[in-house]
Amino acid sequence: MKWARLREDVDCGLRRGAWYRTVDLGQSEVMLEVHGRERSFDVHFLEIVNNRPMKWTIVSGARNAVLIPARWRKGYAVCPNCRWRQLPLGQPQALRCEGCNEVFEVAWGEPYLASINS
Repeated sequence: MKWARLREDVDCGLRRGAWYRTVDLGQSEVMLEVHGRERSFDVHFLEIVNNRPMKWTIVSGARNAVLIPARWRKGYAVCPNCRWRQLPLGQPQALRCEGCNEVFEVAWGEPYLASINS
């Protein structure tokens, strides 16, 4: 099973930093399971990996962040298990999710959307 997440800052119905299970992978499109439904996305906007990463993704803001609270617009963390978003206090090595109560390492060194958000 493969997993995918956004690698471009586009508005397409996927949460930035969240991983989604692939259902079918073509040359130009990929079918993902999103909220229990299968949806098609342009493969060029996605990062696709063989194994689901189990580290928090740090999202350093978004260009159209109107639905995100103002204090979160500089950045937030996305849980690898349940896609819950929360603010990390400081730079912890691990973080307990307020959504699923699981603890995961934080991928501070990962340059997620860094070229777009810097």
